[in-house]
Amino acid sequence: MHERKCKNFYLFFDSETIEQKAMNGLKKIIPACSIPEVDRYTLENEPVTSLELMERAAGKWVEKAVEIFPGEVKIAVLAGNGNNGGDGYVIARLLREQGYEVVVYQLLEGRKSPDCEWNSRRWEGECVELKSAVAFQPDPQAWIVDALFGTGLNRQVSGVAGELIRKVNSLPNPVIAVDMPSGLMGEDNSRNDRDAIVQADYTLTFQCPKLAFMFPENEPFVGKWQVLDIGLHPQGIAGVRTDYYCLSEELVRDLLPRPSVFAHKGSNGHALLIAGSRYMMGAAVLAAKAAVRSGVGLLFCHVPQSGVEILQTAVPEALIEPDCSDRCFTSVEDMDRYTAVGVGPAIGKNALTVKALEEVIRRWRGKMVLDADALNILAENRELLSLLPVGSILTPHPKEFERLAGKSGNDFERLNKLSNFAQQYQVVMLLKGAHTIIATPDGKCYFNMTGNPGMAKGGMGDVLTGVLLALLASGMEAWEAAMIGVFAHGLAGDRVAAENGMRGTCAGLVAEAIGRVWKILE
Repeated sequence: MHERKCKNFYLFFDSETIEQKAMNGLKKIIPACSIPEVDRYTLENEPVTSLELMERAAGKWVEKAVEIFPGEVKIAVLAGNGNNGGDGYVIARLLREQGYEVVVYQLLEGRKSPDCEWNSRRWEGECVELKSAVAFQPDPQAWIVDALFGTGLNRQVSGVAGELIRKVNSLPNPVIAVDMPSGLMGEDNSRNDRDAIVQADYTLTFQCPKLAFMFPENEPFVGKWQVLDIGLHPQGIAGVRTDYYCLSEELVRDLLPRPSVFAHKGSNGHALLIAGSRYMMGAAVLAAKAAVRSGVGLLFCHVPQSGVEILQTAVPEALIEPDCSDRCFTSVEDMDRYTAVGVGPAIGKNALTVKALEEVIRRWRGKMVLDADALNILAENRELLSLLPVGSILTPHPKEFERLAGKSGNDFERLNKLSNFAQQYQVVMLLKGAHTIIATPDGKCYFNMTGNPGMAKGGMGDVLTGVLLALLASGMEAWEAAMIGVFAHGLAGDRVAAENGMRGTCAGLVAEAIGRVWKILE
């Protein structure tokens, strides 16, 4: 069988102006139902004909696909009857003009769209009509180009098309999808037939990422993916309403404030990090290292007495505030001097710690980031959620979020729960993962595009907490700190993986690398 590789491409996107100057550099995730509107706007205002736009999109697709093909391969284009099938016919023609041996397999179910009909007539090469899945017999060495269905699909695939998809998935041939893997819907696939979705090795999608690409459960279908700019009209894109965006390096550069010539440790903020417990001081060390490398003026670390020497040795820049306990966090006294508070990494769930966290939440009205055990305590003491300062940042991984908000049947349902949670409690939620999701109190969700599988290791969340704490302490709003911090954290992980390999990536190296990332972004 052909080995399917499913690591996504990590992309930086061109900027566009969206709603506010602070949103410059975001890439919209356009709802599937709105893509025809953008197409129509482009046709009316560029102006360009639909056939010319199809030719342009197919040309961009072929340009990227030939970089992926390993040499002179045979091509089997599986063409449907809609405009995605029309793209397939143009792709077949353009590949044939470049010298590739191409066979088109034409699905006979349904009537062709006008543009598909036009381009099918222009195809002069071999064409096999498919009345059943049995008739699909591509060369064992051929690459299958999936052009059956595109983003317009809103129902399960059945009949001959469904059987054809199952046949494709049973073959060893590599598969490269046009715009969308056939059978996958653009957003919600909770009621879809997952056996009737093409399992693509690569997906080359048009103009913008699709929401379905962001969900772990869809990785077997999407494979590696990349966005191709096909020149849809920017004003048409700007006019589409969406609650979903991708972060970009340009956005982060724009949001990141430049240090003042007259900056001092007071103006760069005083942060309080409450972390660690006896035999669990590594989390505090990682968070503290990341914070001092992320611009905080003064970092105060509240740790149990047993961790004082460890932290002073590992992070000499930090100021230590020992707890009265030798084992865990039990209390914190004067909080007036701080501009931001971070709490949670490895503090445990001792009864005294639970009481101390409640006291902090009741007393503190400023900027705050909560992670790890702080989240688990909130999940077990839900009355504290309504006491959180407005704009607090919570950074759960999926299991921690499940404890906070309950189980989800699928990734789309989890996304909705995340957004609802952020709005209900007026907090910024970071759901950590391959594309960490930032959900804001206004109902928007932002997907991060940096990071790599090498970061799926212990301690990475502690590093992120330190970064976020430093950014909050320096004066940023919670949503700004979240966007900048998540992007920079992932970029640091990418740098470490490039230097040490994914297997050799660890949280300590990412904490060390975060300073070099600020140099890049500034």
